[in-house]
Amino acid sequence: MKITIREVAKRANVSVATVSRCINNTGYVHEKTKQAIEKIIQESGYEPNQLARLLHKRCSMIIGVIIPHTIAPFYSNLIDGIEKEAMANGYKTMLCVTHNSPERELEYIKIFENYLIDGLIICSNFFNVEKVMALDIPIISIDHILDPSIPSITTDNIEGGRLAAKKLIESGADNFVLFRGPSFLITTTERTLGFEEVIKEYGYPWEFHDFDLVNPDAHFIENYISNNPQINGIFALSDTIGAIVVGVLNKIGRKPGKDVFLVSFDGLDLSKWVYPSISTIVQPISYMGAEAVDTLVKLLQDKPIPEQHKIIKITYKERETTLKSNI
Repeated sequence: MKITIREVAKRANVSVATVSRCINNTGYVHEKTKQAIEKIIQESGYEPNQLARLLHKRCSMIIGVIIPHTIAPFYSNLIDGIEKEAMANGYKTMLCVTHNSPERELEYIKIFENYLIDGLIICSNFFNVEKVMALDIPIISIDHILDPSIPSITTDNIEGGRLAAKKLIESGADNFVLFRGPSFLITTTERTLGFEEVIKEYGYPWEFHDFDLVNPDAHFIENYISNNPQINGIFALSDTIGAIVVGVLNKIGRKPGKDVFLVSFDGLDLSKWVYPSISTIVQPISYMGAEAVDTLVKLLQDKPIPEQHKIIKITYKERETTLKSNI
């Protein structure tokens, strides 16, 4: 039978409060009494209630993580990085999926008000920023800047757009389309800005079309490419959209990497599994998650953070949908 704190107190002939002070090191306990309590604990195998100890300290060692959905591989990679770094620092994670619903956000905020969490990582576009800030706990955002006062971890999306344009031009493309995510996302805006900057230098024609990132409209993509044979440079702002583009090109008889060139964004394993494999802008997704936890832990420990809004460098992985660069 598991021994309780009351039984420890009875054996030591002291109050439960004295045993609690000894275990939590929160007040004075006479040295002889302390030694007696510790001996009884050791001999009896008593294990203090960890939750009670944490609540007494007003912490739970739990980090909330908010994501919009679980379908995109981006989030599984991100959560993997968050989970590993959280565990390494002694924290557990509470995963919350909003499905981009403001009402669901409010439900989670209510949960956070009623149940103790130490900090929050938000990995989605968030509609109730002021209300979540009112929780008065450290918050980190990933892939978004929710508010200047909320530290963020993002990748260099503008440079990623520039790099995609340069690689497509080096491959021989001179007429472009961007297949993007929703225009309200800062990642969409920034990647477009970088791409546009380079394309305008050359004076090449280009246009863009927006899609839902969870369920991109493959039928529209097929019709567009089929009806616009002049397009020979495609920038897909996610590897998921890029994989759909490859499937469409194969279906309609156009040859990716030969008569039409494609670069996507993310660097997911998906980009190397399709045929032909996709040249992609790689962002270190798991590392982004780990950096978010590291930053949050520093805030929880009242330590300074080196950057309020950290921008992580991207890289380029060339595969079969672009020509090998001579530069």
